[in-house]
Amino acid sequence: MNGWTFGVLARHVGAPRQLEDADPRLQEVWLGPVARECLAQVSGRRLEQLEKALPTLALAAITAKARRQVRVEAWPQEQLPVQACALCVAGRAERPVWRVCSDAWTVCTRHGRWTGEAEGRFQVGVGQLPEVVEAQVRRQRLERKTGLYARVLMADALQVAIYWWQCRQMGSRSVWAGRQDALGVTRAALWAVPMVVYPEAVVVAEAMAVRERQRALGRSFAGGPAGWTTGRWVEWVGERLGMPEEMAEGGHRALEAWLMAHRNTVPVVERLAGPAPSAGYRSVPLRLLEPHATVPRFGPLEQVTCLPWRLGGPMTSVSEQAAAAW
Repeated sequence: MNGWTFGVLARHVGAPRQLEDADPRLQEVWLGPVARECLAQVSGRRLEQLEKALPTLALAAITAKARRQVRVEAWPQEQLPVQACALCVAGRAERPVWRVCSDAWTVCTRHGRWTGEAEGRFQVGVGQLPEVVEAQVRRQRLERKTGLYARVLMADALQVAIYWWQCRQMGSRSVWAGRQDALGVTRAALWAVPMVVYPEAVVVAEAMAVRERQRALGRSFAGGPAGWTTGRWVEWVGERLGMPEEMAEGGHRALEAWLMAHRNTVPVVERLAGPAPSAGYRSVPLRLLEPHATVPRFGPLEQVTCLPWRLGGPMTSVSEQAAAAW
């Protein structure tokens, strides 16, 4: 937008003259500390502002003493950037703009567009499905309150919804079928499944966050299901989804597999004997809990979940899947 070509800007911050142009869809430009400071100066922004806007800026494995402060490397295939909403960048860029996204897709809440890598369909309008846009808003709220662990919860919740979809449970007979019709797709279009189940997956992730915060704090609290029993929490999720009958008829199995992997291991007496949480504890980011020792910040959510089944893969019984997870 300032009239600088990539080559001119790259050389200004320290790249060698022979550096070729980079393909923003396939490659990332890594900057060392010296190059980052130069970029901050030429852009007229504080380095902290740039690091907030550019999520990979501070992740380069380049030291201040390194001679090469600028490196261009190919993105791993499973971490390719996502094309930014075409309506957001209309009139502001001649070429497509690519965003570093934690997932393989995202939703533009301003224009109601699903953007991702699915079968070359980078942009799918979901304006006719306002609940999908609202789900993205709720997910962003969950991420602000829960921190990085929200990525774990979203990954697990999406896998639960995918299990329901593949087993034709929960919303498959009405809600999900209606969304497929609105998108003009059939069940064979697996790329559309995350869109179809997204609103319910976010509701499940929110419920998982309540459960995990209870597990981390060792006690129940207002806003969550009464008591610690598995059955009561599963019923509560069904109530939040507006699908209590479907939950009782079989939807509970996928949630019980998740609960098995996330079960409490501290006796209730010991939990209640601990100190009461401080004020505002429900908005403090959650620490990582077993079985999630690490969380990759980028890449498909399938790489994050602890649940073993996958979209389009063969489905065995939930008990066998839960055993495989252990």
